[in-house]
Amino acid sequence: MPAALGRRFTYVSLLLLGGVGTMPAQSVGAEPLRKTDLVRLLSVGTLGPGELAALVRRTCVSFAPTSRDRADLAALGADSAVLREIDQCARRGALVRAGPRAAAVRPRAPPVRRPQADTVKRVAAAPAGAVRGEPRGVPRLPLSAARTGFVLGGGQRGSVGTRPMVPVVFQVRDTSGAPVVGEAVTLSVTNGQLGAPRAVTDSAGSVRVDLTLGPKAGLTIVRATVRAMEREATLYAQPGAPARLLLRCGDTLVEGRISLTTHVPAVFHVAGQDAFGNAVPVSQVEAATGDKTVLRVALAGGDSLGGVVRVTPGQPGSTSLVIVSSGQREDFTAVVWQTRHSGAACP
Repeated sequence: MPAALGRRFTYVSLLLLGGVGTMPAQSVGAEPLRKTDLVRLLSVGTLGPGELAALVRRTCVSFAPTSRDRADLAALGADSAVLREIDQCARRGALVRAGPRAAAVRPRAPPVRRPQADTVKRVAAAPAGAVRGEPRGVPRLPLSAARTGFVLGGGQRGSVGTRPMVPVVFQVRDTSGAPVVGEAVTLSVTNGQLGAPRAVTDSAGSVRVDLTLGPKAGLTIVRATVRAMEREATLYAQPGAPARLLLRCGDTLVEGRISLTTHVPAVFHVAGQDAFGNAVPVSQVEAATGDKTVLRVALAGGDSLGGVVRVTPGQPGSTSLVIVSSGQREDFTAVVWQTRHSGAACP
């Protein structure tokens, strides 16, 4: 490779390694020489060896030369005088470092706008029970006392343990007559059971009460409270179907065993009882005994008080008494004594 071409190749390589493309231009002689400045001066050849050595002596260099730097500069034509002046700069400690490069400017993120204190307060002060479907900022109208209340299901009758045949509906309207949507309603009940103690009015301003009557036969009272207003609806819980039969001798409830006296008739009253313990009247009653010589059924039927069974004791002994009514059956043991003092409990 010719010497001129080799010097050109070395020049280009050093410029690339030294980052000449990223360095700002500067005038020679005004500042300490960098390695790229020496590479350019040696490659162009505008200064002779003596002039270049004088320039290095006058301005010095801005880098600490290594053995690799000396070899590169010598390859480009630096003579011993130039290299000596570079070494003297290093020995004198008069190296002047190049100024720091300007830091890269990074784009700043757009400022984040934070809500002002009064805005936060306004949001926090918004009503906690803001209704759904109601425009924001529009004040709610007062409720209409005449048009807010139970509109369906009150006054009806039903068996304990069942839901009313007609649904119980509570409606909320404001003073303009419009239905109030999304209004919270609190529910409670006496002698009944609710599916949920709270509800929210629908698009018609209504709440359908999930109600079960009982367990006691009598009044079931449902209460609905909305804002400061309370309304009531009364329903009537009736006994359910008989689940067992009750047999009474006077005021005494017979439980399994009956004590009688020979030839002294006895009258029993029969009543039913539902699954919740409520008394259920019965009208049609049938009765039978196991031994008619010990006990004979004289009458089985009903009156205004319910079922009635009349029996006549015969000779002393023990037999069974079966009572049937309303699909239920009860079995008793009847013991007939010779005298009342033998333990007879029912005249």
